[in-house]
Amino acid sequence: MNEPITNTFDHLVEQYLGLESMETTEMILDLCGANMNAKAFPLLKQRLQEEEAELPALEARGYVRMQEKGMQLIVSLKHLIAALEATTSRPEEGMV
Repeated sequence: MNEPITNTFDHLVEQYLGLESMETTEMILDLCGANMNAKAFPLLKQRLQEEEAELPALEARGYVRMQEKGMQLIVSLKHLIAALEATTSRPEEGMV
């Protein structure tokens, strides 16, 4: 019974955070707490593959700024995945 309410709330939060500034989003995460663990691997790796696949098309179309943003996201994802892998390999530090 709570699932539709939870799904609606999750959607509203996602929509809001997508529109909010990064600074405010970081403050909210600091206040409310957030963690990332091994459950995020599939999504992070999927996003990495998607971004890497999109780069050649952006370059071919001459979308320089979008290409730069994509490259920044790829680098960020690679660092995040590596850090997460490092912390999950040590059970006492399973969260980032």
